[in-house]
Amino acid sequence: MTHLSEDDIRQLTKEAINQLGAKATPAAVEKIVTDALQRVQQSRDPRTSETYSANLSAVKPAQNRIIVTAFGKNQIGILAGLTAVLAQHQCDIIDLTQKILQEFFTIMILVDISPSTESFENLKTAITSKGESLGLKVIIQHEDIFRTMHRI
Repeated sequence: MTHLSEDDIRQLTKEAINQLGAKATPAAVEKIVTDALQRVQQSRDPRTSETYSANLSAVKPAQNRIIVTAFGKNQIGILAGLTAVLAQHQCDIIDLTQKILQEFFTIMILVDISPSTESFENLKTAITSKGESLGLKVIIQHEDIFRTMHRI
């Protein structure tokens, strides 16, 4: 298994951001970082590229936790609405922070999605739809992508 340095992680993240620009989504960043990881490993030791490719899932962090970020104009029912969707899909809230500043509302929720039988994309659609119905802008990312993107 390859252990990446902070410089390696920064380099991979910068490459993903540069390639995607404004079109960066968690899935797109993950694909570019995965491809870059393979290139970094091959450049370090070409003899291990086949083994590394076969074990790539072991190198990538577990993707059973997501970060839900939402913001918009404050109104009654935002917290209840978002958490109801998570509960409906058997997701476990690990941590939550919210802030209301005059009429503006922000929330960040760390969620374990491993108990859910829904795919990430279905969960993302359900949470985003509920947020939009409440007038919120909602961003949902896998925790590992969120952490990688914020290491720069």
